[in-house]
Amino acid sequence: FFFFFFSLSRQAEVLKADMTDSKLGPAEVWTSRQALQDLYQKMLVTDLEYALDKKVEQDLWNHAFKNQITTLQGQAKNRANPNRSEVQANLSLFLEAASGFYTQLLQELCTVFNVDLPCRVKSSQLGIISNKQTHTSAIVKPQSSSCSYICQHCLVHLGDIVPYNSPLLVGRLQVTSIVHSGSW
Repeated sequence: FFFFFFSLSRQAEVLKADMTDSKLGPAEVWTSRQALQDLYQKMLVTDLEYALDKKVEQDLWNHAFKNQITTLQGQAKNRANPNRSEVQANLSLFLEAASGFYTQLLQELCTVFNVDLPCRVKSSQLGIISNKQTHTSAIVKPQSSSCSYICQHCLVHLGDIVPYNSPLLVGRLQVTSIVHSGSW
């Protein structure tokens, strides 16, 4: 697994560099961000212990989401920006995508690692995806404390997204109260 993760880590570094390359257009940066999200998700699901040791979950939040949210917020708050309304729309769209990513990641982690959260509706109950685990032979079984940590991490970031975009994510407020009450 070491070589596998080393290769993925190198790919992640290239993608992070692409996302900050001023020569690339918005479409290329978006594509790099999506690829980075997919890569980090794969790392978290395949070997959670190693991924957590390498702080993949923090890198995921900071490089795939937080930095872009901060940039868009700054542009949206700038009253002199002639494209302010377009930036606000892009920020709302990006926040919805971030929320969707963390919701889907949480669903996948709970399914793969057989974590039962009281706030979680199983995907199969929603008719979205099967709750069957796929390719479990390639997955390194993590400690239950690591599973709890990564699920909490997802819930915290779902809660972090709410203040940025409260009108669109009011229903997610419950996530914040669940995390802070420790009832999961």
